[in-house]
Amino acid sequence: MSGQIVQGYDYNIWANERVIQHLRTLPEELFLTEVNLGFKSMAEVLGHLASADEVWFARIKEEEPPSLAAKSFSSIEQASNHITGLQSRIRQHLTSISDFEKRVIYRNTMGQEFQNSISEIIQHVVNHGTYHRGNITTILRYLGHSGIMTDYIAFLRGK
Repeated sequence: MSGQIVQGYDYNIWANERVIQHLRTLPEELFLTEVNLGFKSMAEVLGHLASADEVWFARIKEEEPPSLAAKSFSSIEQASNHITGLQSRIRQHLTSISDFEKRVIYRNTMGQEFQNSISEIIQHVVNHGTYHRGNITTILRYLGHSGIMTDYIAFLRGK
């Protein structure tokens, strides 16, 4: 079970890195270009993802989570540096966990108490990332550019 959880998170890292590398190949100004598609820019999507991942990471560690307010990134490099560092810390922590079925009690942003296993939380983080990478693809297509393949099966084929 633990191998599957870590592999799922490795997929999340791989997919985020693919998107970031793809964005680096495009005109720099696209990252901050404002659109009206749920998020106002790709920078805002990545800022939301980073903030949400920080909150879930704190919950896994049973610490007080930081604010869910989206990180403000002014460049793809700034976003990349932040996300890469965060993912590295999360990945390292996952390798130290002996019981992924341990229940974590936490409060959501509205103060309601919940509990989930660490494995459920990691599955949520991966699904959340997939959803928002789709937002980035939608923005890219709207702006006349293609997205990049980030399907789980492509990750598995590359192993």
